[in-house]
Amino acid sequence: MIFRRYLPILLLLFLIAPLPTLGQEATAEATQIVTLPTSGELHVPMQFPLEIASTVYTNPFDPIDIDALGIFQSPSGQQVVIPGFWMQPYEDRCAAPCESEDLRPAGAPVWQVRFTPEEVGTWTYTLQARNRDGLVFIQDGQFDVADSEAPGFIRVGANRRYFQYSNGDPYFPIGHNLNWSWDAGGGVATYQEWLRELSAAGGNFARLYIDNPWFIGLEWEAPAGDYRAAQRAAARLDIILDTAAEYGIALQVVVLWHQALSIYNGPPVLVPDTFDRPDMNADWENNPYNVIYGGPVGGPGFFFTNEQAVELFRRRLRYIVARWGYSPNIFAWELIDKVDRTSGYDAQAAGVWLQNTASYLKQIDQQGHLITAGSAVFDASVASSPLLDFTSGQFYQRRPLETVSDQVTGAVDSIRQNLRTSPVPTLLTAYSLNPWFEPTGEDPLGIHFQDTLWASALSGAGGSAASDWWYTYVIPQDLQRFYTPLAAFTAGVDWPNLDLQPAEAALVTDDYSAYLPVRIDNFNRQFTASPRDVVVHTITPDGVFPPIATVPSYLYGQVYNNQLSQAQIYRVTLPVNSYLEIAVSRVSTQAGARLAVLVDNQNAVDLTLTTGSPNTVVRVPLTAGDHEITLDNLGDDWLEIGYLEIGQLQAPARVLTLRDSTAGVALGWLQHRGYTWEAINEPRQPIQFQYILDRMPPGRYSVEIWDPLLGAVIGEELVRVGANGILTAELAPMDSQLAIRVFRLGDLLATPETPLNQPTELPSPTLEAPETSLPLATNTPRPSDGS
Repeated sequence: MIFRRYLPILLLLFLIAPLPTLGQEATAEATQIVTLPTSGELHVPMQFPLEIASTVYTNPFDPIDIDALGIFQSPSGQQVVIPGFWMQPYEDRCAAPCESEDLRPAGAPVWQVRFTPEEVGTWTYTLQARNRDGLVFIQDGQFDVADSEAPGFIRVGANRRYFQYSNGDPYFPIGHNLNWSWDAGGGVATYQEWLRELSAAGGNFARLYIDNPWFIGLEWEAPAGDYRAAQRAAARLDIILDTAAEYGIALQVVVLWHQALSIYNGPPVLVPDTFDRPDMNADWENNPYNVIYGGPVGGPGFFFTNEQAVELFRRRLRYIVARWGYSPNIFAWELIDKVDRTSGYDAQAAGVWLQNTASYLKQIDQQGHLITAGSAVFDASVASSPLLDFTSGQFYQRRPLETVSDQVTGAVDSIRQNLRTSPVPTLLTAYSLNPWFEPTGEDPLGIHFQDTLWASALSGAGGSAASDWWYTYVIPQDLQRFYTPLAAFTAGVDWPNLDLQPAEAALVTDDYSAYLPVRIDNFNRQFTASPRDVVVHTITPDGVFPPIATVPSYLYGQVYNNQLSQAQIYRVTLPVNSYLEIAVSRVSTQAGARLAVLVDNQNAVDLTLTTGSPNTVVRVPLTAGDHEITLDNLGDDWLEIGYLEIGQLQAPARVLTLRDSTAGVALGWLQHRGYTWEAINEPRQPIQFQYILDRMPPGRYSVEIWDPLLGAVIGEELVRVGANGILTAELAPMDSQLAIRVFRLGDLLATPETPLNQPTELPSPTLEAPETSLPLATNTPRPSDGS
């Protein structure tokens, strides 16, 4: 059970006052609590009603005016403090089959404390309330908690990269955005149906906004800090959480919508009228924090620094935690969805606000929900915020305004930028081909949807990516069917305890001509660009990670501009024998340069370049396997790299792999490069490869070949890995996708019934390169042809 080190500051107000004895009324206005629970179950929510006279407070949402708390003592002696809250109950009178909500007030307002126990045994508690004059209510009691099968709250796993429930079971998020519903769209009744359909397809995750005026929002219809007018909206979330619990869905709850702090001018493209949509034009001009509505802030840029705005938002957080923080079906609080899209965005001010707000939230939410925050594009100041439990990335292409980029590459780059920046898990919480409307016209079959789903799951993210456009694309195109295969593939994997890291596997075929070279030339070409920390860049068939856009194209010498001198280091995994080609486009006219290239710490090139040398190209042979390449300049002045090229690197299929080199577990996803949403109608030739992965511990392995579109195992084999650590698996022919699961079985001997298809020692697979127009040489320069 997770408890916070810090108790809410408001608790101190109670501790300094003398407390009445059990059952004693604190003041004449106080009354006794009725129908208190005496028993409960582990990880199952409980509810404690309070009777607090309405005459002892003015604003039930202002904790200075009236503050209710539940102080719970666990069997092990840990203390958990839960804020209480005021609510107007509602009931849905819609008759089944219900197509639209009919929420009506049900009785008088009530006070409650909601709490979920995380220990078995006897708990004690004190419920109390205090107004400006002192204590107005107190009641002590106890209850017994029995064990249950409920998994509990979702936490960060032991490996700090994935998630798990309180009971230790893995939680691997699979689902999409269910941001909101609205009255004309069926309201909460429609949302409940969406949750049911998501669960039936194998999904277990959705993302929900609770800061909009058309569905769930606490402050859009009333003065800031007063939520009486929002009780119908709040009742919707009560119903949604009950439904999520019924269907096993965990919700990432967005607390602050960026458009509330922006001036919205509408989309830059014409949005199709195929579907009804809520009016989404609300922005800062409608925000109750705006001074024109009596709020404390004159402009959205001051929201993060204005003290009164900060206190009012903390009041909102307190109510959110008090009313809904009991729920294990809240996966995480997302403090804001796109902080970098707020008007007048100041990264430093927003970063301080994020850190302070997360700290406050961790103090008041002692049920320990995870906390995250989002940005529209990667923002290091957000990703590195130390109090976020995981990072949330987004990847929207901008069709039709911009040229389409590779969907999988863009999604994976977004994920790995976050992984590189922060030691916590990351999720891709929103993506699509454009941020303005559903991509049905471009991709009616959902190829990009399914590709991104599997690519994110096998890239190191803590779960699969969550698509946007649920009711206009995912649901009407029946794309939820793609969740079932991924749920089957990820089941049985010990995500929170394995050390699964992105790895480079090789795809090997006898057809040498099937491989294409990869050329890298998008360096930072600004002269005298400041050096950065030395980073090892991995060259993959789909580009370089981390991206090299900030890496200088200049290698500076040892005499002139020597303060900028810095070697460049690259890693690459080659499926076949290949080459490294380095083009030097320019040399200083002031002094010469000297290009030094190390391959696996061995001298491969030592080339003197005279002052003003013309374009020069040098090629270095590379054998199949892993290599580390270092480029440096040992001469007096600079040289500029025109490009780097790795030959025979890109196979006609993409492969993403996760590997635990200690446990002997690997998971992989393979995509035919012709199987994309852009090229889906073009003919594709089936291809077949060997899948080769190094750094696996010796032993026997079970290898499963999966069809990611069907969720079926289409091939199984037993293989042995020898002392060289190389695992080789034969893949079935494919014209779309394959997936592979590899589990080490131990050191049992082979039997006739379970033959092993590999010898103990596996030679490193190599293919001889055919002759090319450029000879393989270690240090022979060749004039460039200008390409």
